[in-house]
Amino acid sequence: MHNKTSPGWEDGEAMPSATSTTKIVIKPVNLDKRGQNYSVSFDGKTIIAKTRNPTADACRRLVALGLLGRLEVWDDERRFPRLIIPDISKAAKLTVAESAAHGPHIVPYQPFPSSAFATEAAI
Repeated sequence: MHNKTSPGWEDGEAMPSATSTTKIVIKPVNLDKRGQNYSVSFDGKTIIAKTRNPTADACRRLVALGLLGRLEVWDDERRFPRLIIPDISKAAKLTVAESAAHGPHIVPYQPFPSSAFATEAAI
């Protein structure tokens, strides 16, 4: 195994290999009218402060950091992972959707167009 560095990692800090298991910890932060929000920590650092979809959003963040492979999702209540994702990069392409017509289900992830936010901010 060789060491790699990537943006987001301290200089000289080794990035975990693609075959390693990555562990994240999710914690509830607040409940609002749209549902439960969570924070996500990786290696003792918060990587997402607030999300309603912690696992899928964490997978996208971890891929952006260059991490691949298996993911274990932990919380502070259990002595075992609450969820195991075999492939972070595949899970990053998915999200959970829910509507009045359909309960929670897995769908392909579609990012919001950044230009929509830029147009609103310009007005």
